[in-house]
Amino acid sequence: MIGKSSKSSSQRTSLGRLPVGDKGLGRLAALRMGRSARLTTRPQSEPGKEYSLTIDWTVFDGASAVEDVWFDIDEGKTNKAPGSEIEINALGPRLARRDIQRLARSLLLLADPFGSPLGFKPRLIAPAFEDLERRVQDSYFDQAEYHLVAELTDGRTRARVLDWKDEVLWAAEDGDLSDESYKAPSLKFDLWAFLLDGKSFSSRSTTVGEVRDWLGVVGGVHLYDRGLRVQPYGDPGHDWLEMNLRRSQNPELRPSTNNSLGVVTLVDGSGMLVQKTDRSGFVENEAFDQLRRFCMDALEWMAKSRIRARERTRQHERTTSVRSVTRAQENLQKALKEAPKRTKESVGKAVRRLERAREREAKSLRDELQLYRTLATVGTSTAVFAHQSAKPSSQIARLAQTLRSRLQTSLGEDLSTDLERPLELIRQSARSLETFAQLPLYLLNRDKRRSGLVDVNSTVREVCSVFEPFLTARRIDIELQLTDANPRMRGTVAALEGILTNLMTNSVSAFVSLDGTVRNRHILISTEISGDRILLRVLDNGPGVTNISVDDIWLPGQTTVPGGTGLGLTIVRDSALDLGGKASVIAAGELGGAEFIVELPGLE
Repeated sequence: MIGKSSKSSSQRTSLGRLPVGDKGLGRLAALRMGRSARLTTRPQSEPGKEYSLTIDWTVFDGASAVEDVWFDIDEGKTNKAPGSEIEINALGPRLARRDIQRLARSLLLLADPFGSPLGFKPRLIAPAFEDLERRVQDSYFDQAEYHLVAELTDGRTRARVLDWKDEVLWAAEDGDLSDESYKAPSLKFDLWAFLLDGKSFSSRSTTVGEVRDWLGVVGGVHLYDRGLRVQPYGDPGHDWLEMNLRRSQNPELRPSTNNSLGVVTLVDGSGMLVQKTDRSGFVENEAFDQLRRFCMDALEWMAKSRIRARERTRQHERTTSVRSVTRAQENLQKALKEAPKRTKESVGKAVRRLERAREREAKSLRDELQLYRTLATVGTSTAVFAHQSAKPSSQIARLAQTLRSRLQTSLGEDLSTDLERPLELIRQSARSLETFAQLPLYLLNRDKRRSGLVDVNSTVREVCSVFEPFLTARRIDIELQLTDANPRMRGTVAALEGILTNLMTNSVSAFVSLDGTVRNRHILISTEISGDRILLRVLDNGPGVTNISVDDIWLPGQTTVPGGTGLGLTIVRDSALDLGGKASVIAAGELGGAEFIVELPGLE
């Protein structure tokens, strides 16, 4: 009977399982996927007997009502063991290889392959997918750097994080995850987080590639109710705990669906969770929201624990490094006192030269650290003010449009150019303000700081589109001459955007300093490939490099622009070096103004 089951949802079977679902709809949908289906069953209570039923769906297509179709149940003898079989013939939809892979993955993950399946374990017999089955059955849990175990039992919580040796690193008792209680069914949340880098796997027999392949099949956080997996939780692209979102917003020491495997197991005998009619997950009622909140709070607690541990390590290393240097200097002075006079003099001079060189290096690093701390402070402060200024700028534009409409209504065609021109200037200024607000938020996007493959031309186009309203307001034309060879590089989008943004800002500052003496303001950006290098050029028709040498222009704090910081070109130089390239400048380039050339390593 569709939607009805005589089995108790709270009474365990002889194999220790609790029944799942109300029966009928899921099975009917599966049977209907083919032109016909044959069901065979051999009851345990009737040894040697077999009953079979064939459903021909084409008969239903020609019937006016379901009740018009009659079934014949065939009875026969058999030597097979008790059990049931369902055979679906002539599948309707054509399944591509990707669809079959998803189906195979769902079958292999149907019962929890990571713990102890209750009562049964699915087996996929398909030679073409033996590699997929092998990857699901592989176990790399001992390669995980961290193992989170969080439990919710009758409203009480506890959590702990284990290292790869199964030793407890951090523990949380009831109330540590949240001040609010959780109105959700009892559950256990396991998450294995991996550090997928060569350093972590340098001394292990398993390779990073093997673990990546395994996570590519089983990764994500799966949810199992009564031993059966509930889809779509844990499917590719279904980040139901928002792990990837939180990692993008705050990437420090947080797992993602690509580098972790999670399993939420629960036995909901109370009926707090309700599956959707199409069996695609649970209805998002209060109990499910509370379940999800518990898991997300556990992930947040683990991230904070890791951050606190890292900070303690950094503070300890800072303290011990100072002590180590002091002890080393004392040991050196002691050794010099005991050395022969001639050796003492020569070694003493060499040591003093080394100490002076190290002190210069340390001072340079301290100055650079202070520089980038200053830049970080500027960035965070700018982001805060950008959020606040975005709304007023939009309001100014809307108010200007409203004012124009009301004046048009009042004055009709008599709206003179004396009013039209100021209104248009207000709209343009508002758009410029909005650009000022959006630019820092655009540049501070955390995803852009992740290392990977960077499309140089696409990045150039995106930066220019963001700058366009600002440049239009300043009557500056921008021209792109981008190679068709699709230059790509290894690095971060943020580094390349930093180079482009500072070079374009430098050109704008040069035009502003001339106070309107250059009428046809022009910036040209070009890309080309030279051997295995990418050449990025930014030229303008401004005044060029004047009143400062081309060597000093890269130094922090050196600027010829009133009110300038002198940090922009330092960032360009350092970013280019970090990417494995270099930056240079021609004081008077092809357009008459400064021409900056950034050389970066390319990829074929």
